[in-house]
Amino acid sequence: MSKSASCKNNIDVSNKEMKAIGVLGSPREDGNTAYLLEEILSVLRKELKTEMIFLKNYEIRPCEGCCFCEESHKCIIEDDMQKLYPKIMEASVIILASPSYMGGVTSRMRAFMERTWCLRKGQLENKIGTWIVVGRRRIGGAINEMNEYLDRLRVIKVPGCSGYAFRKGDILKDKEALKEARMLGERILKIVKKVHSS
Repeated sequence: MSKSASCKNNIDVSNKEMKAIGVLGSPREDGNTAYLLEEILSVLRKELKTEMIFLKNYEIRPCEGCCFCEESHKCIIEDDMQKLYPKIMEASVIILASPSYMGGVTSRMRAFMERTWCLRKGQLENKIGTWIVVGRRRIGGAINEMNEYLDRLRVIKVPGCSGYAFRKGDILKDKEALKEARMLGERILKIVKKVHSS
């Protein structure tokens, strides 16, 4: 974890509508990655409002490197990412979920990550962030991308969950991943409660 969970932060633990968002970069809304993400969200629903954001339903262009956000702290590109910025800002917990494609995250997830460049200067500091990566084998590259990204956003980084699957439904065979996903959900709730008591 990159920061102490007991530090002062922007998580409004007195608000019963505290929210966790799961950002799904898979092209399949009912695939292995979505299943593992839902395992975590189902645990978080004990205490938090949750939402799964299916990136395939959003038209998100990649970052143009125009540096407009350097001064404005806002992205100038007018597309569906503008609908997601408020969801990111209101969330207390952000979960990134992607299958591993060619050793990295999906292009949809990559575009989403690039477009939060404008939020890297502390706007998300001390929100809770974690990741899910699912792949057939050799998924370390995607995990490294997720970890580096969360570090740049300065969130409270919680070690994520990986699963091994290829065809639809294969994740059900990875009992360890299913167990880890549920444990990750419980770990996040403990951190939220610790913040509340501090």
